[in-house]
Amino acid sequence: MVRESLVPLLCLLVPLLASCAAPYSENVPYLLEQNYRTMSDRELIAYEQELCDEIVRSAQSPGGDVSLGVGFGSWGSHTGVGVGVGQRLDRRSGLERELWERRQAVRAEMRERGLLEGY
Repeated sequence: MVRESLVPLLCLLVPLLASCAAPYSENVPYLLEQNYRTMSDRELIAYEQELCDEIVRSAQSPGGDVSLGVGFGSWGSHTGVGVGVGQRLDRRSGLERELWERRQAVRAEMRERGLLEGY
């Protein structure tokens, strides 16, 4: 009887948890694979803008900062439910950090080429 009442709860939690998936587009691995040192000046400027756009997109997307866990268990005639919520202390995930570091490296390259001054 208790298990039957948990089915609606699961139906509500599954879409919620699915919406907390990684907030990155499929473009991120492609961006990180690029060799910015061999790009022309025009390509380098466009690449830096793509990195900035992706960083902004990842920062504005929901999810990623808070995790939700739900557990169900039973022992004999007893049934239990547990819920846990956690928040990441470091605001940047691994991919976001890689994007940030890549943008910094690209900006350093732009400074060396004289494309970025005053930053």
